[in-house]
Amino acid sequence: MKFKLNNEELNRQESQIELIPLLKEKKLYIDRGIAVAINDEILPKSNWDNYLVKENDNILIITATQGG
Repeated sequence: MKFKLNNEELNRQESQIELIPLLKEKKLYIDRGIAVAINDEILPKSNWDNYLVKENDNILIITATQGG
């Protein structure tokens, strides 16, 4: 399966890849302060647990930052 994660192309042998374990593996998962966009659409946090990555998905992790 091919997909992108933060503009990095990834190829995986698995036919099913769960979103949360993938983010944890890549050290991108934090409990608060991030948003996940899949194919340019924000995925509600309530759907993160059951989302399975699909072929050619473009996943973007957006991290909130503080500024002044």
